[in-house]
Amino acid sequence: MPYLRPETVLEEFSGFTLSTVRPAIAEDEEFVRGQTGSMASTLRFLADELEAREAMVDEQERALREALDVVTERTADTPAAEAVEAAVADVDDAPGGVREREEVLLEAADDVLAAVDTHLEGDAARRARRPVYDFLDTRTEGQLRMLGREPESEEGE
Repeated sequence: MPYLRPETVLEEFSGFTLSTVRPAIAEDEEFVRGQTGSMASTLRFLADELEAREAMVDEQERALREALDVVTERTADTPAAEAVEAAVADVDDAPGGVREREEVLLEAADDVLAAVDTHLEGDAARRARRPVYDFLDTRTEGQLRMLGREPESEEGE
């Protein structure tokens, strides 16, 4: 049996509700027709939200992978390298569900930051942390977009 993405199923239900169910309701049942239209709109809204969340997690994963590549280079031959390699493996082995993947990404970033804090100091620590902070910025910006807000630029524009 093929896997249907939840947002696709909700979109289909919404379309079915508007194209088949709503027209079948008698004209004198105005309240029921209105509620059916409202339900279809809600289903479409939920589909859009699910799709946006998946896109946001995909963007976060790309950002973290890029960050881990840089951190791997910057922590090579240091005691933090092992934790960074473990984080890369965790991201590679992340489950397919959006919520689970997002949790793995956050845990991997947290583990890398903890390893950097434990094993590096000064400029080396700052340089190793910076890419992970960029990932966290990407995450925050995605969450703001999901809430319908545009992230503020660093220049205050």
